[in-house]
Amino acid sequence: MRTPSLREVQGWFWRSITSARMDRRLLGLVEPSATLTPPARVGVYVEAYLWRLREVLAEDFPRLSAILGPDRFTGLVRDYLAHHPSTNPSVRHLGRSMARHLAGRKDLPPYLADLARLEWARADVFDAPDSDVLTADDLRTVSPVEWPGLCFAPIPALVLLHADWPVHELWGGADPAQLSPSPTMIRVWRDATDAVFHAGTDAGVAAALEHLVAGESFAAVCGALADVPPLEAAHHATALLARCLEDGIIARVTSPSIQREAPRTPYGACPGGTRRRSRSDGPARGKSGVNPER
Repeated sequence: MRTPSLREVQGWFWRSITSARMDRRLLGLVEPSATLTPPARVGVYVEAYLWRLREVLAEDFPRLSAILGPDRFTGLVRDYLAHHPSTNPSVRHLGRSMARHLAGRKDLPPYLADLARLEWARADVFDAPDSDVLTADDLRTVSPVEWPGLCFAPIPALVLLHADWPVHELWGGADPAQLSPSPTMIRVWRDATDAVFHAGTDAGVAAALEHLVAGESFAAVCGALADVPPLEAAHHATALLARCLEDGIIARVTSPSIQREAPRTPYGACPGGTRRRSRSDGPARGKSGVNPER
């Protein structure tokens, strides 16, 4: 009988720990121990692999895990991995299809898909590149005549999440049983201390915020508030901008009339915009998860 190559044995082992079936060819090479049969010995690695990935997904989706409870979450992980096995050397990407998977699970509460999208967005902004941050002081030299043409650019560590459920309330301790569907825009961002935040956005200014972070002119931002008088729209737009500056989600501003950028405040302390962290061995946590509502 031909001796299998190392690559062949590795392939049999991989298929055995990632699928519901153990490869017979692998089992034929495994000697029984004093207490375990070959399938039982391979089964040790099967369970270890599952529980390591379950740990990773529980860290990426802490509220999802807490709401489902240990047993149901473990069952979800088994089903998820059967449909979406790990294909990347880094476990950072393991949960990227969780929201889509949950959307197809009709036996689970429908809001869980949006909750998974929120938690994945939090992971994404934590790993996003650094950026300079614009402050209110940087705008004090801008003349009033230039304001309608000002265009703002957001930091990379910002996501505007459109959800069918106000799942950000679950982070504030809301009872899932009392949650009702309601179209909601949730902004998710990371600040200069690596803390990740999220907050619901009032429906009245949601469209204006989208215009703002899309780089449209401040006049267009005000125009998105057309359901109120012009002066009131300008007031709301200015308050929105002030909040964005306070949260640190605006990176820079330009004025088409003069083609310049306002001064900027350095964001973080990592030279070249590179964050000194890695998720190759598991999800990086940093200060992610603090102060979930602002």
